[in-house]
Amino acid sequence: MSVRLYYKDPYLKEFKSKILEKVKIDYKFAVVLERTCFYPTSGGQPNDLGYFQDVPVIDVIEDKEKIVHLLKKDINKNCGDTIIGKIDWDRRFDHMQQHTGQHILSAAFERLWDADTVSFNLGNDICSIDIMKDNIVSEEIEKVEALANDIVLKNTPIEFYFIERNKSKQLNLRKIPPQEGKIRIIEIKDFDICACCGTHCSNTGEVGLIKILKWENRGAKIRIDFICGKRSLKDYFWKNELIRNTSNKLTVKDLELGEVIDRMLEERKDTRKKLRECKEKLQEYEVNQLISKSILNESGLKIIKKIFNQKSFQEVKELVQKCINLDDNILVFAGIKDGNDGAKLILACTKALKYDMNMLIKEAGKLIDGRGGGAPNFAQAGGKNIEGIEDALNYAFKYFEEFVK
Repeated sequence: MSVRLYYKDPYLKEFKSKILEKVKIDYKFAVVLERTCFYPTSGGQPNDLGYFQDVPVIDVIEDKEKIVHLLKKDINKNCGDTIIGKIDWDRRFDHMQQHTGQHILSAAFERLWDADTVSFNLGNDICSIDIMKDNIVSEEIEKVEALANDIVLKNTPIEFYFIERNKSKQLNLRKIPPQEGKIRIIEIKDFDICACCGTHCSNTGEVGLIKILKWENRGAKIRIDFICGKRSLKDYFWKNELIRNTSNKLTVKDLELGEVIDRMLEERKDTRKKLRECKEKLQEYEVNQLISKSILNESGLKIIKKIFNQKSFQEVKELVQKCINLDDNILVFAGIKDGNDGAKLILACTKALKYDMNMLIKEAGKLIDGRGGGAPNFAQAGGKNIEGIEDALNYAFKYFEEFVK
């Protein structure tokens, strides 16, 4: 059995212990100690990290009553049967702030809206809890956040102690854990009492600002994302800088920023509408130009044969579609040169014509080292050989009459 020093003193950063076992887990060196202040992953809280002498601790796991420390390499044999461990204090204190903040937040949700917390995750950047509630609105979130931070500002002492399981019902715990034996209690006087094995601050003031970032419905639950302490300060810093810089660029006060952005979005919406209208008119003009310059063959077919260098595939596709929609006697053989995406072909005709563009493009596509397909009246292909576009269009122009449905 490993003695858990963090139960008695979560602020302990360095300790000395006797080595009970040296083992290997998944080809990694590991040690089991007589006592430790390294917290193993459990209860939604990640494990501690740190060092034994100069050897990094990369994971800490719980194996029944033992705590196993996984190491980056084997420890120095000169250490003998004792070892000095040192935890990563910044990581530990961050976890203490987040976990204690979670207790405060969960108690606030329960007090105000009778919403039980059913899960907790302490992430590297963001923490989350799932609460049992059908729906929640901004005003309710604001009240929960206000209550939680009032408890922080009161700097209420937090007590840690063990009780026998048969006495747990007398304490009105938020949730009774399933394990047998003694239960570890975390109590914030006159506010919350809960069973927990994690590391916590000694008073609520150390938690710092508790900030809810977002919330979303997940079936019968609501996922709440939040941060505490130094994480909140870091979050506030970059968001404040973003608002300040944006306000300066737009030459408005930060309080006016929301109104200005709404106005800009409306203006952009109007600009996009006008741009679409201009684009439609330009396309109509281009379509008429293409048709007016088309080749008129002996059968009275208007054949458009063109290589586009300055347009995207989507733009050409729209032009071709408009061409075949405008006249019942049109065939289009279009090539698109794209330096980033190779060669493209579009072969199309009106539905009244009976040419099989799908079969034709399979043959023409070979000349651009590509392949393609589509409908009988509209097919496309892509390939790597840009230089082969002209040969592909010439082939399509010469042999299209052989590809009849």
